[in-house]
Amino acid sequence: MLFLFLGINVGYAANEKLPSIGTVETNVNSNAGITEDRSWTIQGQVFEQSEPPYPLAGVNISIKGTQQGTISDNGGYFSIKAKRGDIIVFTYLGFKNYEYVVSRAISNLNVSLVEDIEALDEVVVTGFSEEKKLNSISSISSLNVSSNLLSKPVTSVSQALQGGITGLSVNQSSGLPGADAATIKIRGVSSLQTNNDPLVLVDGVPMDMNNLDPTTIESVTVLKDAAAAAIYGARAANGVIVIKTKRGTPGKVNVSYNGYYGIQQATYLPEFIDGAGYMEMVNAANMNIGGNPVYSQEAIDKTRDGSDPVNYPDTNWTDFLFKNGSVQSHSVSVSGGGNLARFALTANYLKNDGLVQNTNSDRLNIRANTSVSLLDNLSVNMDFNSYRTNREKPLFDNGGNIFSYIYSTPPNTVVRYPMKEGNDIVYYGNRPEQRNPAAILDRGGIRTNLEDNISINIAPRWEVIPKLILRGQYSYRISSSAQRDERKAYNFFDYNSGAFLQTWGASYSASKDRSSYYYIGATAEYTWEKKKHRLFGIGGYNQELTNNGDWDRWSMTSIFAKVNYTFDRRYLLEGTIRRDGSSRFGKGNKFGVFPSIAAGWNLHEESFMKPLKEQVNEFKVRASYGLLGNENIGLYKYQTLIDAGNGNETVFGNPDITWETVHMLNIGADIRLFKDWNITFDYYDKLTKDMIITPPISFIGGTSAAPLNSGEVRNRGWELDVNYGKQYKTFGFNVHAGLSQNKNKIESLFGAPYDKGDRVHQIGYALNSYYVYPTDGLLQENDFTKDGDGKWIPKDGVTIFDGQQPGDIKYKDISGPDGKPDGKITTDDRVIRGDDQPDLNYFANISLNYRNWDFEILFQGVTGVNAYYSEPYSFGLNVSGDGQTPLAVQTDYWTPENTDARYPRMAPNSTYGSNYHTSDFWHFNASYCRVKYIQLGYTFDQLGLKKIGISNIRLYVNAQNPFTFAQEKLTDPESRGQRGSYPLVKTYSAGVSLNF
Repeated sequence: MLFLFLGINVGYAANEKLPSIGTVETNVNSNAGITEDRSWTIQGQVFEQSEPPYPLAGVNISIKGTQQGTISDNGGYFSIKAKRGDIIVFTYLGFKNYEYVVSRAISNLNVSLVEDIEALDEVVVTGFSEEKKLNSISSISSLNVSSNLLSKPVTSVSQALQGGITGLSVNQSSGLPGADAATIKIRGVSSLQTNNDPLVLVDGVPMDMNNLDPTTIESVTVLKDAAAAAIYGARAANGVIVIKTKRGTPGKVNVSYNGYYGIQQATYLPEFIDGAGYMEMVNAANMNIGGNPVYSQEAIDKTRDGSDPVNYPDTNWTDFLFKNGSVQSHSVSVSGGGNLARFALTANYLKNDGLVQNTNSDRLNIRANTSVSLLDNLSVNMDFNSYRTNREKPLFDNGGNIFSYIYSTPPNTVVRYPMKEGNDIVYYGNRPEQRNPAAILDRGGIRTNLEDNISINIAPRWEVIPKLILRGQYSYRISSSAQRDERKAYNFFDYNSGAFLQTWGASYSASKDRSSYYYIGATAEYTWEKKKHRLFGIGGYNQELTNNGDWDRWSMTSIFAKVNYTFDRRYLLEGTIRRDGSSRFGKGNKFGVFPSIAAGWNLHEESFMKPLKEQVNEFKVRASYGLLGNENIGLYKYQTLIDAGNGNETVFGNPDITWETVHMLNIGADIRLFKDWNITFDYYDKLTKDMIITPPISFIGGTSAAPLNSGEVRNRGWELDVNYGKQYKTFGFNVHAGLSQNKNKIESLFGAPYDKGDRVHQIGYALNSYYVYPTDGLLQENDFTKDGDGKWIPKDGVTIFDGQQPGDIKYKDISGPDGKPDGKITTDDRVIRGDDQPDLNYFANISLNYRNWDFEILFQGVTGVNAYYSEPYSFGLNVSGDGQTPLAVQTDYWTPENTDARYPRMAPNSTYGSNYHTSDFWHFNASYCRVKYIQLGYTFDQLGLKKIGISNIRLYVNAQNPFTFAQEKLTDPESRGQRGSYPLVKTYSAGVSLNF
């Protein structure tokens, strides 16, 4: 049915007739032998750009620069004489002008006029409905889609939310192709559950936004407070992101192409010590524990001079493994239609070749949105969306991935030995179990992940009587995925002796998964207006069912209602309630109720503000309070599971487990000054109650724990958003900046603290705070004396771990069992030192345009982020097992001559001297400011292009993540990725946008 409607003529149906207001002149060979003086009759219809579209009567239609013109009739129909190259101007009060360049005779020209509205009359998405900004009381933010998404090398939509909306903490931890999505937290982390992600809805249905083609997105709205999000009830505790995709509008068929190609590089890469320096460091480490040097000075010198790379290699494994990557995207869109049917069809291909061989991803998206008007008051949207993704990465299932092995392979290891004459065997530098990065790339195999996703969405709309609208929605999505591992067997031999070393066996395995999702719902909305009163109400019902794998199934059923009342455009009152039932909970606990209430005051509408109307165009204060839910606990937590083999209880359930409930207060203001300044401020207090936890198990007699509702976490914060812009005749600029702060604290927690080693959940501190040993620099020789055997003995008042010597980390003894120093360093001495949640998030977007040129730059950053280095970024050397290679900066290690060193004394590994503990010695400030992108573009839209059917051509160059300003330079401060992590990327791209 979908493709049937796509084939409908975008003009008029067969039984429709144009008004007899002119004669259509057509000629099959109209392009042959036509003089510029010949006039054609242009006929068509004018609509308001809405869904469904409404004909506009009384539209002024004229030939630009002449007195010739006409007016559309009651059905929006018109007819006018024009010549090739003439510009027809459509003008209507309250709407933006539209210009059409005549290139041929046409009898079915459909034109959509866009409303030219004041800021207060702008429509914002509020969840299940849309409202004018004047009547909205919620804390809602909208992403500037054109700035943050379009014409940018964005492979995952979540990345585009970084630096566009206040109150969001967006963090990207990896640049791995196909797995480079960012995590999003709205107004802090409010749960111990692993999933603190917001609910994402695409055209009303939950969906992973990172698999969308950015060019199909019309709007992105973030619902942050309870007044906005309560209508989504049980899943709104972490906020809601609402995405609308583009739909076709009446008018000529628009064809567009958007594409770019870019080169990618890592933002940060490890810089290891060279081969000679590594050998010297190993010698120093062995001598520090009383051993002998491992490498002779002759071997060190030969490695340094590079004269014999086969026997004395010096390999830079970072340079070997990482190369430039590439990314390209190509989107073709076709849209248009008439009063009977509208369509928007887009196909996109995205290809991303990673920084490492055999690391790549590609995705094909197809979206077809169709709208059909069955009657004047009855229409239906029928949407089809599908995507296929393929991802590849090196397969190595022997205890790690290839990214970790460049850290463990010493630089004095050969990559590949020269080929021997008459022998096709490839010899690799020997490593334990042959874990040479080159061998892993060549012989380790490839893991391929494939995912298919197809969804349909059908949404009828019936305006029963004016302002009473019934909507329905049915959605079905099916997803399937497969993983395939392929590795051929390979025998390894020693290069010098030819002796057999090891075999990597063949590995051929595969797995599959499948899931399906069903959604059905209906809403009724009515708007009543009389004099100074306006009342809007909406109520609805929906059901959802998800099947995953062979057995897992979960569902939800919901009813909801919202009422918004406005008096005299001044006073606003809104109430929302939703009741959800979830299969994740047991009998008696399946249903929860989530209400909210909000009030607002448009001060600018008051009489005492009228004298300031030119200065203060908008001044709204608003407040809301409500309850939101969180059901993210996994499945079957209310059930106790039994081992079918022996009847033992293996997993303990809690039949009384129920929702986490978030209580949120929000106070805000929306201010517009001098028509150009827009300021939004919000303060919120967000308290999670009945937190779902799994308490720690007793060390005496404990077996396992069941989840329970206990504990409270509070997030308090504020957000400031400022936008200022001016547009002159040939020049314009806009500055958009945001600043937000969130403070997270555990108010209560059953069984606290939850000790997780180097992390802890403790009352009075943020979730997942760092739990580290306090230190006081490095131990010095004057902290010790020597006994008769030359053994180092700590002086009185100096407390050490057993075996510590001068040059090791000096730990503080601050607490024993009685809370006082006890002369020992134990786990009781650990202290809470910060967390990884930023104190401040900020961004600033600056855009300029001059004539056909446009320039844009976005800064984004965080402050007050604590982080701690782990090996090898902390202690760098390990000569046992797979090994560990120090970084170049770690040559600044302690010696009796270098007592103020950055790193402790060298030893064969970090267990010597107990330097491996997570301590504040390894703390670093992960604050940063990043240039997210710089873009320069030029648009060709001359009349000559329009005469040949091209509306405009835009060329642009873009630099994504080109610069990062941070205190620490060893790792990317955003991802804080260390050993084994795939780096973030910076992209330099060029692109083109064509519109026909």
